[in-house]
Amino acid sequence: MLSLQEAYELFDYLVVAHRGASGTAPENTLASFQKAIEDGAHLIEMDVQATADGIPIVFHDKGISRTTNGRGLASRLKYDDLRQFDSGFWFGNEFKGEHIPTLEEVLSFLSGKILLNIELKNLGTQSQFILEEIFHLLEKYDFSDKVVISSFYYNELELAKKINPRIPIAPIRLPKDTTLPSKLKERLDCEGFVCSIEEISKEIIDDAQRCNLFVGVYSVDFENQLDYVISHGVKAIVTNYPKEIRQLLASKYKARV
Repeated sequence: MLSLQEAYELFDYLVVAHRGASGTAPENTLASFQKAIEDGAHLIEMDVQATADGIPIVFHDKGISRTTNGRGLASRLKYDDLRQFDSGFWFGNEFKGEHIPTLEEVLSFLSGKILLNIELKNLGTQSQFILEEIFHLLEKYDFSDKVVISSFYYNELELAKKINPRIPIAPIRLPKDTTLPSKLKERLDCEGFVCSIEEISKEIIDDAQRCNLFVGVYSVDFENQLDYVISHGVKAIVTNYPKEIRQLLASKYKARV
């Protein structure tokens, strides 16, 4: 399997499946990750936070009611309690029985199959402990050269870089923040930069490229959006529909994907 660096050099664009193939399967579930693999994504983007008992889980929201049949905050519940809730029924009957997976469960499932983008959610007072556990699991399942860590929480990226400087990090642009990517590189020693499609601009992309940062943009789900981000020179394309985006890249742009 290719490393992240090898894939970056080999392919013209990297198709990143947002929370898995979340347009066609329930987000951040094993079903969504399996679908992303089948759809030909290069990377899977997933959200990682921690339970009350310090277990890294793959889940996006603070509260669990939007995507499960439970209630409460993920960080206030123990994993044994979280696991009993259904994470798939809301998307469709065929996904009933999906659960909130632990990071270890996901890494074990995906090892040797696909590259990863782990987005760190707010780890709170457990951040040092949780990050050390995340890096331990990445090494255990052979993902150390197959992953990029991103986050809106720049303090967590700083800590991640101190714990394991070999793994690339990519800050996600904060809403209404005018800080240029080059300034974030000076502060964080980051390798990448991520922003929304609404935030993309020639100034941002030119600045990122001048300081050799790879750029990722989310979420790109339609042909006109793909045309727009490609015109700006974006490398990593984050999408809820990896199959369709990869097909467009291959057919319309004759890209190596």
